Amino acid sequence: MRAWTIRVTTKPSTAKCDLNTYTLFLLAESKYPGCTRLAEIMKDLSHDSVNRFLLREQYEPKDLFDEVKLHINLVGGTLSADDTVIDKPHSDPKLTGLIGYYYSGRHHRTVKGIQLITLY
Repeated sequence: MRAWTIRVTTKPSTAKCDLNTYTLFLLAESKYPGCTRLAEIMKDLSHDSVNRFLLREQYEPKDLFDEVKLHINLVGGTLSADDTVIDKPHSDPKLTGLIGYYYSGRHHRTVKGIQLITLY
């Protein structure tokens, strides 16, 4: 079994997007946490640099869990996650950042809509 830890950089990065910037963004922006939204907030940052950061680091959900597991009660309770796609076939994706193309289990294909992820 591989031991997971948040990677420590060995040399200073020249990238405009870094772990600290992205983490603070995720903490502050709960509604639309995407590359484009971060670029809108940080005027000197492009969505491409955020995307490159995410592709380069390849963080996985296990990385986040390992960081927070000491701060949560793991005895009892249930964590439930659900994802769904709200169909929006007649909406223009250029007008809102929420609409995109997502795989729908209901339709068994990619459809235009809004992806909704719920955690309890």
